[in-house]
Amino acid sequence: MTTFYIILGLIIAAAAVYFYAIKTGKIEDADGDWIADDVEEVAKEIKRRAKNVKAELADVKKAAKNLADQAEDVVEAAAGKKSTRRKPKAKSSGSGSGAGKATKATKAAPKAKSKAKRATKK
Repeated sequence: MTTFYIILGLIIAAAAVYFYAIKTGKIEDADGDWIADDVEEVAKEIKRRAKNVKAELADVKKAAKNLADQAEDVVEAAAGKKSTRRKPKAKSSGSGSGAGKATKATKAAPKAKSKAKRATKK
């Protein structure tokens, strides 16, 4: 029981020193919430880092799942089985949207030159 009182006395003494330091301005507390500004900054940094670690772990989990799928494919290929995955579609040689097959309307419509271009070529 004596150990309990000693620990309790040390905690009370530390709290008294902390509050005295805040009151005298030795520890800065701009917003007056009895929490030192340095501690608040550290807490924000820890939260930011934890958020980044969480995002990285999600990426690692996704990559590990992809790795497991790929490993299965390698084992099956080594056994001589054909791939059950879809083959990627071949990219068209066009330059973007509208580069596919021409419709009847676009085949029939002649490409008209502007009047300005025709006038400059003469």
